[in-house]
This record gives sequence, structure tokens and C-alpha cells, in this order.
Amino acid sequence: MIRKWMRLPRLRTAQALVVACVLLVIGIVALEAARTLRHEYRSRVDDVLAAGDRTAQKLAARTTEVFDGVNQATLLVKFLTEQGANAPLSALRTAGVISDNLVQFLYVADRRGFVSTTTAALSALNVADEDFFKHHRREADLDVLVAPVWVDPITGAKGIPVTRRLGAHGSFDGVIVAMVDPAALSLAYARTEAEGTAVGILGADGIYRSRTVDGALSFGERTDPAQLVARASNVRRTGKPVKSPIDGVSRFVSAAKIDKYPLYAVVAVDARHAIGAYRQARTKVLTWAALVIVVTLLAGSLLLEQARRLDASRRIARKAEAAFRATLEGSLDAVAILEAKYDAAHRLQDLTVTDCNSLAAGLFGLDRESMVGRGLCELAPSLRSGGSLKFFDEVIRTQRRKQAEAQATDPPLVGKWLHHQLVPLSNGVALITRDVTEKKAAEAALATLARSDGLTGLSNRRHFEEVLEQALARAARSGDTLALMYLDLDGFKAVNDSFGHAAGDAVLVEVARRLRSIVRVTDTVGRLGGDEFAVLAESAGSLQDVQELGRRLVDVLREAHEVSQKKVGVTPSVGVALFDGKERSQSLCERADAAMYRAKTTGKSRYVLAAAHHGAQLEAV
Repeated sequence: MIRKWMRLPRLRTAQALVVACVLLVIGIVALEAARTLRHEYRSRVDDVLAAGDRTAQKLAARTTEVFDGVNQATLLVKFLTEQGANAPLSALRTAGVISDNLVQFLYVADRRGFVSTTTAALSALNVADEDFFKHHRREADLDVLVAPVWVDPITGAKGIPVTRRLGAHGSFDGVIVAMVDPAALSLAYARTEAEGTAVGILGADGIYRSRTVDGALSFGERTDPAQLVARASNVRRTGKPVKSPIDGVSRFVSAAKIDKYPLYAVVAVDARHAIGAYRQARTKVLTWAALVIVVTLLAGSLLLEQARRLDASRRIARKAEAAFRATLEGSLDAVAILEAKYDAAHRLQDLTVTDCNSLAAGLFGLDRESMVGRGLCELAPSLRSGGSLKFFDEVIRTQRRKQAEAQATDPPLVGKWLHHQLVPLSNGVALITRDVTEKKAAEAALATLARSDGLTGLSNRRHFEEVLEQALARAARSGDTLALMYLDLDGFKAVNDSFGHAAGDAVLVEVARRLRSIVRVTDTVGRLGGDEFAVLAESAGSLQDVQELGRRLVDVLREAHEVSQKKVGVTPSVGVALFDGKERSQSLCERADAAMYRAKTTGKSRYVLAAAHHGAQLEAV
């Protein structure tokens, strides 16, 4: 049945919806079951780790307490021995200084390793060959050592030697050895732990001093403390048990370092017993999930049959809709069907998109599904604020079509030119829109070409003269200063003759760039033809300001040009004429032109300032 449902391409919409819902429910159930199991597992593991941490801390505290007591006893014996007050060890035990519960026996060995006094009835006579004796004899700075478990060769008693060096000021006079029962460390804690839990004290040398599992005490097992701590950290991070290198059992490990001694308290809980409750919960959750899935599949089968009948009844309607859709999408224009929305006073408030083609939706950066149902005023708010709704209302009321062309102001259509045609419908309009932005841009480009110089992009002579006429009218009204500057390039013909017209064009383009960089954005720069340029400065300021502009023009334009990797000098001759407030453009141009030629004939690379109309000329460089 599931294999049949998976053939989605053959299913109709309603059937696919049923299958999707069934799969969704099954997916949700599976995800919820997995989430519940993960939560249950992690919760159980966190509880186990928290309990293990508490036990490890308690064990660490207990171990510290044991070794502190033993340490105090050995300190007293060391003091008495080094002071010559050789009190019998049996008297110290009787006095309670040496605890019977912790210390199995205690003895003192001289510098040759011979046991001089002991609390045991029988004990080794010489310990010179033992590792703890060699450590103290070799290392003068070693005061106290907690050695691995040692077996007395005489009595067979097993204990953890806590040894202390005898001797003052670096001398070696022997050792004091207190044998601590390994069971006193871990056995009491292990009795209260779950089956399979390992409780032990591990030395920094990687040797267990005491390890208890299910009541069985052992010692001497080896494991790397750094790896043990890393395994404990990994267990806490991942929630997964690690396999013990000693017995191969997977356990959740907790470790606590014993600060005063080179030891670690270790508690490792058997994973099989630790997550037993989780296994029971998992069985319940999986059973519940299976029941829900079975019920979902049965319900899905019934719904699928109903869906087949529903899809059959929709086929005829879809054929008609497909024909209409093909017609709509086949249009080269954006088409939107709009339904009018009126208020209580029967005033048009908005138009709702009931259908559209992809071109119409694309105008607003949407797909068709996102477009349908939206209000036109929501998509283009300027319709309401700009009063354009009245044109839609007029088309609906008069049932006569209208067309208009306008530049859009609403995003994402800002700046686009659109041609609209409104066709009346019974309850709204059909809006047919064509993007004519490229057409408008082509028209604008043609207009720009008609006003601009093709090489430099500056205003051409015709446009410059139009701007000049308008500027003169403004200056005559306002009384502002207006300066007209004509300039011609000295030595430009030599560039063309020597390097070619391409190099000459490059120089003209660079001259145009320099001119733009000098003047204000409100000033107009034009190329009148060849190597002749003009600058029109409105509101030019005082005479000194105009003279300063003339000097800057000469200074910047006389800088050498690099042509074919050579420095070429092209200097300007500039003529400047100030508008007297009354004269015509022809007269102003003639004065500027005459001043320019005077600059050329009087030395070039300079500017000449023309005096007032019919007056003498003032020359400035």
C-alpha cells in the first residue's frame, strides 16, 4: 500500500494531499518518538552521571580523610624518632594515634632497610629492595609517598604503603611505612552502588590502589589517568558509555582528582544496568508510535478513496481553467483582473487582484499565487494617495476603456515607464500594462545625443547656447554675476600631427575631465568644436573669484599630458567676459572670444579678462 502511495506523479492534487498528510503525520510521529527517546535517554544518563559525580566526590573526600589521618600518624612517629624519643609503636596504637580501622600495621626501617620497630607480630625484616624504599633513598625532596599495593613477604598481608622519609637536612635515616587496608577506601562505597559499578582509587602513576566491582576487591590494574579523564569528559559530552580497558565492560565514567594526593577517585556505572529504565520507556514509546502509524495508514486509505472521487469531479473545471490560463499567459502584456471594493457610501476603496498572468506578478517581484488576493492599493500605494483611483472608478461607471502612460513611483517599479489600458468588466476592470521604459530610455538617449558632444560627453555648441540664453535671463532678473569663458588649446595641432588623431582625442577627453574637476556642479562646460571649449559660471561671485577661476583653469590645463609614454605640453588661452546685465548672448560671446584671441596673441598659457561692453580690456595672467 505504501509503495502504491509513493507514485506521486500519477496522483491528482487531492490524492497527493492525502498522501502528503499521511506521510507528514508518520514523520511527525517518528520525529516525536525519536525526540522523546533522546530526551529520556539523556535524562537518564544525566542522572547516572550526576550520581556518579556525587559518589566520586564523596570517595575523594573519604580518601583524603584516610590519608590525612595516616599522614598525621607518620608525622608523629617521624618527630619522635628524629628527636630520639623512641616511643614504642604499640603504645601509639594503644593511645589511638595509629587507627586500627585504617592502618593494618606500621613499622620503621633504618637507612639500610632493616625494620627496627613494628606494630605487627610478624613483618618483613628488610625492605631495602622495595620500590618505595628506593624512591626515598634516591629522592631527597620526596617526603610522603602513596605507593601501589604491596604484599608483605612474611605475613602475606596486602596494603597500600604510605611511606615517609626519615632524616633532617637532606640526610637519609630510613623510612616510616604505614600499611593502609585497600578495602577501607572503596569497599564501603561499592556496596551501595548498582550491579556492575566499578569504584576505585587510581594513582597518578596509572596503577589502581583499590578497585571494587560487585563486592570483589582488586588492585594493581593499570590505566592511563589522562585517558580516563578524557573518557569521562567524552561520556559527559556525548552521553555514550565507554568500554573499560580493564574488563571490557561499557560504563558511564566519573572521575574526581584528589588535590592533596596524586590520586583519582573513579566511579564507573555499568551501562546495562544504568539505562534499564530507559529501555522500558523505549518499548512503550515505540509501541505507541506503531499504533499511531497503523491508525494513520488506515485513515489515509479511506481519505485516499474519497480524494480519487474529488479529483475526478475537478478535471472538467481544470480543462476550462487551462484554456483561460493559456490565453492569459499568452499575452505579451501584463494582465490583471481586478474586482472593485466599495465602502458603505459606494465609494471605490480598492481593487482586489482575482487573477493575473506571470508578467503582471513579475512587475511587483511576485509569483501569480502571491499576487492573487492582494489589494492593488497595497501593491501600489500611490494609486490612493495620488488620486488615480478615480480613473478606475470612471471606467467602471462609464463602462468605457481608458489608457494612460506614467512613470511608476512605487517599489519595485520606481522609475519605470508604464503604459496602462483599463477595460471595464461587470464588477471591476481588466488592467493591461506594458513596460515602455526602454522606449522612453531610447527617446531620452536620442535627446541626450542631440545635446552632448560625442567624444567628451560635454554639452555641444547647440546645447551650450541654449543653456547660455536661459542663464542670461536668470542673471538679468537676479542681478547675479555671470562669467563666460572661452578657451582654446595651444599646441594641440602638433599632437594630432605627431601622434595621430587618437592621441588628440585622448587629450581632448583629459581636458574635459580637468575642466569638470575645476568648476562647480552648477556650472556648465561645453565643447564648441575642435579644441575649443567654453565654461559658463552662474553666480560667479566677485571679480577676484572670477580671476581666481581663470588662474585655476590655466594652471590645471597647462599641466603636461602623457601621450605614447611621452610628456606633451598643451596650454590654454582663456578669454573671460562678465555679463553686464543687459547685453545679448551674441555680444557676450564675441567679447569672450576676442579676449581668448588676445590671450593667444599675447603669449598664450594665460587668461584675459574682457572689460565691460565697449570698454578697454584688462589682461591678467
